[in-house]
Amino acid sequence: NEKRFDNGNEQVSVPLVCLVGASNELPTDPELQALYDRFLFRKMVNPVSDYGITQLLSCGPSATSLADGGGDGAGAAEEEASLHLESEWLTGLKERAQESVEVPAKVIDILARLRSHLMQECEPPIYISDRRLLKCMNMLKMCAYTNGRSQVSEFDCLLLKHVCWSNPEEQGKVDAWIVDQLISQTETKQLRYLLLGVFTRCCKAWKQEDGQSAEGEEGNDVADLVEILAAKLGAMREQQRTVKHSLAENIWLGEDEAAAVAGHLAKPLEISTGQVETLLRDALTLALAYKEKVPLYVVADLLTEYWNDFIRKGNIEDVKPLGIKPIT
Repeated sequence: NEKRFDNGNEQVSVPLVCLVGASNELPTDPELQALYDRFLFRKMVNPVSDYGITQLLSCGPSATSLADGGGDGAGAAEEEASLHLESEWLTGLKERAQESVEVPAKVIDILARLRSHLMQECEPPIYISDRRLLKCMNMLKMCAYTNGRSQVSEFDCLLLKHVCWSNPEEQGKVDAWIVDQLISQTETKQLRYLLLGVFTRCCKAWKQEDGQSAEGEEGNDVADLVEILAAKLGAMREQQRTVKHSLAENIWLGEDEAAAVAGHLAKPLEISTGQVETLLRDALTLALAYKEKVPLYVVADLLTEYWNDFIRKGNIEDVKPLGIKPIT
């Protein structure tokens, strides 16, 4: 612990840089949880499949066996020397990543909400320690830096599915939640609720008797929402355009994993982009109708879904002035 090893009756300092462990079973003893928590990345290795066993038995000698006895010993030694990583270089790399990489507010929000989701909304709860959360942040910075970026990308958060679980069956929950954040499904729902609220306020402000719209903040609210939706749609279209390339270029993702994630995200991204596009079209329709003093019965035909929601959920006193007779 703390890079010191108890060797009999003395403690020996260990210049530890990285520790890789393997086990046939996961630790269940509470006394081992602190040790288990210090292993940041976790990978479940399944038995070799029937297809894979053929490849395993057909492969040639490993690089290690060639270096030990076969092949060009001198060449292998030179190659091995060239692969050595100096501790000073690694320390400098870590410091540069910490100092030069920015973590956007949205990535910080994803990390904080992921921890809250896993610990409070999952059953059974998935515990994420403060130590692990901070290591997640450092890992994301290192990922961005070694990919030549000065800012952490939201897609770097996909690596958290290899970090934020204790039992293998929990990995799917982590992955599903992160994907939901990346394709903005939750945010799209929030934008729709926002548009419903603005539509309701506009309906209350409308004057049916003279076909004019009331002066007030409603027009500004619609304009602000149109601006928000337009920016969101632009960002999602850019995300659609670049996601495959971004994942393929990430050196922390294997080729197969990057392709699988890109394929997994493609359809949900397309659906979410279409939903935001529809919301923007509806917001533009509402803005134009409010500005041009369109009669409410026309608005009801143009934005039927929002109108029905307003009538169904609105206060009867708000609905009566619009000429709606309650069912008795």
